[in-house]
Amino acid sequence: MNEKIKKYWWVIVIVLVIAGFFYWYEWRPTQIRKECAISILEKGDKFNHEQFLAKYGVQEAKDNLYKNCLKEHGLEK
Repeated sequence: MNEKIKKYWWVIVIVLVIAGFFYWYEWRPTQIRKECAISILEKGDKFNHEQFLAKYGVQEAKDNLYKNCLKEHGLEK
C-alpha cells in the first residue's frame, strides 16, 4: 500500500489542490450567498426602520442588507 502512495503522491496532491480551489471559489461563495438571501428574507419581514424605508423603499433596503451581508462574509469590497 505504501508503494502505491509513494508512486502516486503527486496525483493525490493535485486532487487535493483542485478540491481546495473548488471549495474556496465555488462552494463557499454559493453557500454564503444562500445564507445571506435566506437571512434577508427573514429580516425583510421584521425590517421596519421607517426613515430608511421612506427614503429608499423596501427593495433597495433589502438590496443594501444583502450587500452588507456579503461584505461581512468577505465576498464583496
